[in-house]
Amino acid sequence: MLHDDIQKLLGISFPTGVDGLTWKLLKSNNNDFNMHDALRADTHAKLSQALDLLRACFKPIIIERGKRNIIIDIINSSTFPDSDPLMDFHGYFVMVLRKDDEFTCVATVRIHGQKLAEMPLVATIFKYRGQGMCRVLLHELTKMLSKWQVQRLVLPSVSDQLEFWQSVYGFSKMSTVEKLEILGFPLLVFRGTTICQKILSNTMFGMEIEEVSQEPSRFNPKDYLKDRLGPGTKRNFRNLNYKLRSEVEVIRKEKKIMLEDREKI
Repeated sequence: MLHDDIQKLLGISFPTGVDGLTWKLLKSNNNDFNMHDALRADTHAKLSQALDLLRACFKPIIIERGKRNIIIDIINSSTFPDSDPLMDFHGYFVMVLRKDDEFTCVATVRIHGQKLAEMPLVATIFKYRGQGMCRVLLHELTKMLSKWQVQRLVLPSVSDQLEFWQSVYGFSKMSTVEKLEILGFPLLVFRGTTICQKILSNTMFGMEIEEVSQEPSRFNPKDYLKDRLGPGTKRNFRNLNYKLRSEVEVIRKEKKIMLEDREKI
């Protein structure tokens, strides 16, 4: 049901409450052999734009095994048969905010049913920073997730942006109990970051957390994990390096990408 709802939105531009700004969902179609070639090429071109923006703002996030930059794998929603579950990036889609035909802000999102959605990477092109682009994108994203009754949105935050996510966007640091609740999900969590969440809907899930936290003397994390996740569940948190580029690096990287694009024309 949720998958079908997402599929219906892919590739369609939707207006925002701000004149001139639209948003769109994109998803790699490399394995969709029923898609028309023109639509496949258009989606690939837009995902390449989103990848350029993310690569301009983030340093490569490398998996030691295979020396892969997972930013590319996330954009392509890559999956690797018979490999470690932590190498499975299937299910990611990209949400882009556009001003006219230019991408201003990009976020990578994966929805884990109604339990939660994750947004490991979000970036705004340098010249549009400080103009509320991320706020507009997040407003449209959380509105969409709430409509689907997704309970919360989680993201990793570096220390110098933690206060920003909390005060401006209403995220909060996850408690130990809340982290245990999501251990069974294959989330991207990076070394040196804090897991934050934004509660999106008032559900029975919130009542469960409240009941557990009110009786700390009776709470045993090992028993809790065994009951909730089962004996075969792996801890799917990834221990990867996550570094933002400095402003100077971002500007230099964006200029380099622009020159490369001109050379292709």
